Amino acid sequence: MNLTTIGQGSSLALMLFLCQSISIDAFQISTRNVRRATGTLGKSSTRAPSLRSIPSRTTTTTTTLHASDDGTPAASPQQGLVAMGSALQSQLASAFSQLEESDQCDAILTGLCAKILDDPSMKGQEVIVALQDPLNLLEEMNSRRVVAGSRSIMALVDAAAAASDAKTMAKVMSLASKNRSINQYGILQREITPLPVRRDSRVKCPDGRTRTRGERLDSLPDVPRDDRGREVTSALAVTSVLSLCWVAGVLGLDDITPLTNTLWVVIVLVGVVDNFFDLIKFGVNTFGNDKIGNVPDSLPLGLGSGQLTGTVVKGFNRLMQVDTERECECEASAFFTAYTLGLPCFSFRPNALEAAVMAAESAQKDNDLDPLLTNNGIMKILVWLMSPVAMENVKHAQLIQSDPREAEGFLNRLERSNFIDKNELWWLSEGPEEKEDMLKWAYTEADLLLRRQSTAVNDITERLASGAATVGDCVASVENY
Repeated sequence: MNLTTIGQGSSLALMLFLCQSISIDAFQISTRNVRRATGTLGKSSTRAPSLRSIPSRTTTTTTTLHASDDGTPAASPQQGLVAMGSALQSQLASAFSQLEESDQCDAILTGLCAKILDDPSMKGQEVIVALQDPLNLLEEMNSRRVVAGSRSIMALVDAAAAASDAKTMAKVMSLASKNRSINQYGILQREITPLPVRRDSRVKCPDGRTRTRGERLDSLPDVPRDDRGREVTSALAVTSVLSLCWVAGVLGLDDITPLTNTLWVVIVLVGVVDNFFDLIKFGVNTFGNDKIGNVPDSLPLGLGSGQLTGTVVKGFNRLMQVDTERECECEASAFFTAYTLGLPCFSFRPNALEAAVMAAESAQKDNDLDPLLTNNGIMKILVWLMSPVAMENVKHAQLIQSDPREAEGFLNRLERSNFIDKNELWWLSEGPEEKEDMLKWAYTEADLLLRRQSTAVNDITERLASGAATVGDCVASVENY
C-alpha cells in the first residue's frame, strides 16, 4: 500500500480527522486565503463557517442569479457554499501536505486504528481483516525508515488487542520492534534461568552461586496451594445453617427453636475461640490471672489454632472481599511479565486455555510467534501464569485474585491436545515429579522477576487503578512514552 494512494483515496471525513494535529497558525492562514478566494464572507466576519453548514458537492441545487449593486449577475448563496466546500477540501489537503512525513504516517495510522476502535461491534476475524491496512502501512514505514510515534503505536496495540489473537498481536509487536518504536518487548527473556534437563546438572543461580538443579529446588519455597472450592463450599454451608436458625426463630417454630438457638451459639463460640484464642489467652493472663488462673497453651481437637474453622473463614473472606488495588496488582504483574518476556498475550488475567492455544499456534508455519514448545518457551509461559500468584502471595496471606492451578492446567491441556506431538512434551517421560519441579521453578523465577522490576509494575498498577487504562496505555508505561 503506497502513501500517495492512501492520501488520494481518503474521504473528506478522514481528512478532517487527520488534520487535527496541524498547527493553528497554518490553519488560520489557509482559512484567510479561502475567505478571499470565495468572497462569500462579509468583510466584518471573523469566524469560519461551520462544516455542518457546507452541503455536499454532489447535491443538486437550482442556481439563481441576483443583480449586484452595479447590475452584474452574482452567484446565489448556494453556489458560493459549494465553491467553499471545494476550497475547504483543497485547504485540508494543503495543510496535510505541510506536515513532515513521520507526522503524516502517524496521522494516517492513528486514523485507521481509530476506525477499528470506534466500532465496538467489530470482533475477532473482522478486526484481523481491518488491521491489514495499518499493518501494511507500518511495513512501508519500516522500509522507508520512518519511526512511528507513541500515539499511533498505542492505537495500533489497542486495535490488535481487540482481535484477541496471539498471531496478530505477534505480528504487530514484530513490526513495531523493527520500526524501533518499542524497545522493551522481550527484553527480560535472558533474566529467566532455564530449568536444567537433569537434576545433577549445575546452574548459576540468581544469587551468584552455582548449584545443581536438585540443590536449588530443595531450597526454593513451595507453590502456594489453592483450595477455593472447598473454602467457598464450607462458608456457604455455615451460612445456610445460621440462616435456618434465624428463620426458625423468626417464624416461632417452638419445636426446633431450642435446638437452633443452641446450634448457632455453638457455631459462633467455636469460631471466636478458634480464631481469637491467642488474644483471649493474652487478655486472661494479663488482666484476670488472679481470678481465672492460667489458660492452657492448647485446646483439644486443635481448637484455637485456626485450623478447625480456617477453611470457613477463608471462604467468607473470598466471598465478601473486594479489593481493586489487589486486583490491579495481579493484572499489572501479568501484563509486565508477558510484555518483557516477549509473549503476545496481553490479557490482564492469564489462563491455561489462552496459554495452550498460543503454544500450539507457535508450532504452526507462517506466523510471527516464537517457538514455545521448547524448554525455554514452556518456562516463559509458566512464569507468566505464575506472576499474579507471586505478586499476590508476597503481600497477602490468602490468594483471591490469582490462581496457581492455571499453570498446572496449562500443562494438562497440552498433554490432552490432539494438535501437539507428544514427543515434544518431554516431561511426560520423566514422571510427575518433573512437572512439579517445573511449576516450582517457574513460581520462583516469577517472584524474582517481579521483585527486581517492582517500580515498573507499580507504575502499571497505578494506571490500571485509574479505571481508564488500555493495553496501549500499559505499553506506554513500560516503554516510558
